[in-house]
Amino acid sequence: MQIKATTSKTFNTATIAHLLSHEDEHGMGRVFMYAFLNEVIRQKRPFPFDCESAQISPNLLIVDNQDRSIAIEHRHNRLSLTLNDQQSETSAFIKYKGEAYRQVLFDWLAACIRYTSLQPELRNELTRYAQSIHRRIWFTKVLPVQ
Repeated sequence: MQIKATTSKTFNTATIAHLLSHEDEHGMGRVFMYAFLNEVIRQKRPFPFDCESAQISPNLLIVDNQDRSIAIEHRHNRLSLTLNDQQSETSAFIKYKGEAYRQVLFDWLAACIRYTSLQPELRNELTRYAQSIHRRIWFTKVLPVQ
């Protein structure tokens, strides 16, 4: 099973949106969203969020039924998150750049891979993305890009 709407094997915004969508054809429901919350967001700061009620828009805005939201901005070599909790009237920002960006995406994909043992095609596709990111981590550690 392939992650739909990815025309190349590069890890991009569309890939993130499809992994996070519980309605996507990957068949994993909200598992990847839980992994994203744990590996990408909660590693930096606690954030109450209800993945079960969450809905994601194509522009990577995730909103739960308590009006808490996660806005994801994914650009080349950078991931920015805006966390907004309407109930407590708080906002927070998390940014990953360079090596931290690659490492957090690698960790998230590794967590996703652990849940795909019964879907070998999806597991292989996620593994290819993770390997691509891991090669970039290794390459920049050995030969820093100027």
